Amino acid sequence: MRPLVPALVLASALAGIARPGGAQSPTRDWRPEDRAVIGDFSHITAVATAIDRVYVTSTSAALIWNPQFRQWRGPYDPPDPALLARVFAGLVDPLDNSLWLARPEGWVHFQPELQLWDQGPVPEGVQMIAFDGDDPTTGLYLRTRSGWLLLPRGGLIASPARSPAHPTTPARIDDVLRSNPTLQTNAARILMDPRLNQARFTAAARSVDNLGWYIGTWGVGLLYLPDGAALPDRLSYGLRSPVVGAVFGWPGGVWAATDRTTQTDATLTFVDSALDAFRTLEGLPASGLPFTQVRKLVGQGTALWAATDQGLARIATGDGRVELLDEARGLPDGRVYAVVARQGRISAGTGRGLVRVTDSLRIERLAPRFADAVLAVFPTGDSVWVGTQRGLLLALPGQPDVVRPPALASPSLQAPVVALGSLGDTVVALTRDEMLWRDPGSGAWTLGPNLSGLLGGLVAFTADGPGFWVAGDRGVAFARLTTPPIRPLREGDLPGNSNDLAVDREYLWVATDGGLVRFRLDAIRP
Repeated sequence: MRPLVPALVLASALAGIARPGGAQSPTRDWRPEDRAVIGDFSHITAVATAIDRVYVTSTSAALIWNPQFRQWRGPYDPPDPALLARVFAGLVDPLDNSLWLARPEGWVHFQPELQLWDQGPVPEGVQMIAFDGDDPTTGLYLRTRSGWLLLPRGGLIASPARSPAHPTTPARIDDVLRSNPTLQTNAARILMDPRLNQARFTAAARSVDNLGWYIGTWGVGLLYLPDGAALPDRLSYGLRSPVVGAVFGWPGGVWAATDRTTQTDATLTFVDSALDAFRTLEGLPASGLPFTQVRKLVGQGTALWAATDQGLARIATGDGRVELLDEARGLPDGRVYAVVARQGRISAGTGRGLVRVTDSLRIERLAPRFADAVLAVFPTGDSVWVGTQRGLLLALPGQPDVVRPPALASPSLQAPVVALGSLGDTVVALTRDEMLWRDPGSGAWTLGPNLSGLLGGLVAFTADGPGFWVAGDRGVAFARLTTPPIRPLREGDLPGNSNDLAVDREYLWVATDGGLVRFRLDAIRP
């Protein structure tokens, strides 16, 4: 989120805009390179072009596409999450290449180089915005129900004015259809979303080189139609859904798993670290991927393994082919809560016990008498540590049931375990409140300080150097085994509840109910 400049404070007050109830402020002022929220950018509200950029707005953020280098910049979040929700048109300022946006009740001005957002009300309502081609220095013209208004440069309030002599206005979809009749002919094919639903055109802007059109849609994102082409190119950005259940680090970026919603199917999307490229696996057109939710995601070789609500899925990252191991294939329960690729093997925890998967995709039951839900797994040698609602247990080779080691006999060490990992050769368990770790020399287990008081109920962690990034219901922070959370990222920094974490050399990635968040480690490390 961006700092509120004085102009925005005054303009917002005049407009009577209130922040949503319960919305939290960020803990710091973020630059886009330090914090980026990647969500659903398939619903475009405005498109505007300049010599070196194409502005694209969705209902919640703005993006910039560089056509020369085919790179994205952003996303840029407005200080008020609702600021872009009702945008219907955009224009690039001919003097400084900033962006002007029209809303039914007012205007918005965004200057990306300065990271400034301004806005102002227009009581008469805005029908269109324009610049005067003969004199763009005068400011922005706004056509209202009662005539034209002029917002002078540097001003906050528009006043009555003559109409612009040579108005430069946003292009209309009708302009594109007239210049490219085949677009209308092929509209049904172009506007088909992954669920075979029809999208619609929403905005258009002519490319500055005059060789084609950028077209915004409601449902399939941004398109570029070269003159003379029958079908446009899709300029994909973001995820199919903002509800990200799991994230896993991969060379060059991460894979993010989004849940099935009323509008979208479950998908797996590769997100390039620079946010320049997005590649989505979405299954068959008619049915999509064979699950609704991914709870955990890991990789082995060129495949992903997903713990889902319908079984354990192996997904080929090349062609998206899915092998689903469910109860019919020998899984004790279709609900899979955990999966780990370790020591060359795939182990998974289900709603009724623990399994291992062979190279031939044959399922082997471990501790076959144990039929409780397994929330976390961590193989060590021939044994497997098992996180359950009854605490941490151990599956030994050849034994029919799990055991509780004597070192974990104390009731204080038997809280439900939601995740397992390691720090060097130290096995670490995550409960809903703190970390629990095993001394590799003595075998003794120790509870760390409470983390949930600041972060909420804990859900996931991932090792990074001397400690862990830990995610809870109310925030994310770095913690060592013996320290409280340090420099927490709270609700205002995260767009929704946290579900999973991944870390690489440059970034921390947080899967949330409101999108995938990329934090630059240099900006958040203690």
